Parts: sequence; structure tokens; C-alpha cells
Amino acid sequence: MSGLKDLLLRLGIAKVARPLLGGAGAILVFHRIRPHDPSLHFDANHRNSIPPEQFIALLDILAADGVEVVSLDEALLRLQGPPDRRFVCLGFDDGYRDNNETLLPIITARRIPVTIYVVPGLIDGTAPLWWYALDEVIMREATLRLPIPEETTLDAGDAAAKQRAFGQAMHFMLTAAPSATAPMVAALAGRYGVDFAALASRHMMDWPMLRQLAGCPLVEIGAHTMTHPALAALDAAAAAAEMSESRARLERETGRRVHHFAYPYGTKRTVGAREIRMAAELGFRTAVTTAPGNLMRRGSSPHDWPRHGIGPGDGAAALRLKLAGIRNPLHAFGR
Repeated sequence: MSGLKDLLLRLGIAKVARPLLGGAGAILVFHRIRPHDPSLHFDANHRNSIPPEQFIALLDILAADGVEVVSLDEALLRLQGPPDRRFVCLGFDDGYRDNNETLLPIITARRIPVTIYVVPGLIDGTAPLWWYALDEVIMREATLRLPIPEETTLDAGDAAAKQRAFGQAMHFMLTAAPSATAPMVAALAGRYGVDFAALASRHMMDWPMLRQLAGCPLVEIGAHTMTHPALAALDAAAAAAEMSESRARLERETGRRVHHFAYPYGTKRTVGAREIRMAAELGFRTAVTTAPGNLMRRGSSPHDWPRHGIGPGDGAAALRLKLAGIRNPLHAFGR
């Protein structure tokens, strides 16, 4: 795929597509800035991490291409005003420790703004960090017995089987109601010894770290619900509470107003018209999904903004194609 991306750039596809598909700017979504641990023979969550040198290289590419990194509030202004220099916004989801330890020094040195969307329950250790629990259990087990929702035995005997097991369990967790996912969390803790509080302590920021981040004028703290559920699986009252209570908790802890929101998971399956309407009614200035796409001057609701995910496989060619509006190189010629 990387060869195809490079070929498309050499053919000038990005330059042709950008005026039609590139819009005014884009939002890039990250989770973690940390090197890959080669000692882990299974690490499904590696796809949500990029090493510091890759992040710095991407910033260099943006600067070389004349793409300005701006805040979400600035993006709102630019979409409402006359055409201006191309821009991107940078978002980091969940609230991981390396956002404080690794990301903060980089953005401070580069003087670039970021938004960090935080889940208070993950900071507290009261919301289950189930995706890392699955990583931990699948890495060491050859088979798993999990209620998804019926008791199911999953093969995890080799690398391919482990990926399938993770995918099957993840699909269930992203689509089921909390009442159905609770037995899964209990099984991970009871049968397989996952210490969710210790897991959160290892991966997530604590409140002093978050307050340090919030004290940086380059950092915007955004809400990301209280417990990171799939909002579409909740009833309306529970979904609204997840959204509003996360904002209130973050404002109490940081002393700063919270104006922006990110939907957990952010896919079409987990975010619908109801959730988009709620974000607007709750007074968030913007709310972001994980649907790939760029920010257009017309017809772009600020409560349904798309974002391009950036992972370890995204280098210069991938970034440039995404900013040109080509989110899948295999479809470039057809589009």
C-alpha cells in the first residue's frame, strides 16, 4: 500500500484532488505518542500509537507543505471566513500518560496547539480499559472463554488467531449495551486476573498530570464521556449524562471551560443523528467523529466533524493523500 501511495503522489493525484476533495482543512486524530515495545508478541493497540520521531516527522511535513496547525476554535473561524492558508487540527483521545510525558514537550518546543479529549473514568480507574485488558489476556492465552454475549471459546493459538479473537471481542464491546458488556469485564477480571485499576495507572494520566497539561495555553481539554461507552447503545438520558457529566468533571478538576467533545469510537455504528443533536443541544462548540474526511466550508456541521486517523503506518505519502481528500488510495482513480 505504501508503494501505491508514493506512486499516486508522483503522478500528481494529490494536487488534482485537493481543490475538489481537500476542503479548507482537516483534523488528525491520534491516541498515543510512544515507541513500539518489541517484547510484546501481541499488541493490537499498537495501531493507536506512533513513536515520537514519526510524530515529529509529520509535523515537519505539515510545515514544509505550508499547512498550519491551528486550534479547533480557529478552525471554526476559518470555515466561516474567506479562504485562507490550509490548516489541520491535532486531537488526542482518551488521556494517556504519554500525552503529558512525551507530547507536551514536543508541542511546547514547536508552539503548536492540540486538543486532548479526556475520559474522567479512565483517569480515576473506575471505567474499564478493556481494550488493553484484551491485549494483556490474548497475548498470554491460547484460548479464551468470554461472554460475548453467550459464552464463547475463542482460539488465540497463533498471531492470526489472536487478531481474530481481539476483533471479535472488540466488535461486541463496541455494539453492546453496558448491561451486556459488564459480564465481559467481569470475566476479564475474574477468570483472567486483570487488575483494571493497575491497568489504568500504567496507561492513563493521573489528575495532577492532566492539570499540568491544562495549564499549558497550547492545550485544549475536550470531553470524551465519563466512561467511554458506545453512545448509540445507551438510552437518551444515559447518553446525555455521559456527555454533560464528563464536561462538568473536567471543568472542576482543571478550572478551565470545556468547549469541545469527541464521540467514543466515533464510527457510524456508535454515533448517529441523536448523538450529534445532543452535542449541539449541550452547547459544545464542536464534536468530532472518527469518520475519515476533510472540513468543508459548506455543509459541514461542527457537531459531526470527520477526522483522519494517524497510525504507525502513516508516513509522508499517507498524510498528504489524506489532506488532499483521498482517504483510500485504492479508490483514488475512481473518485
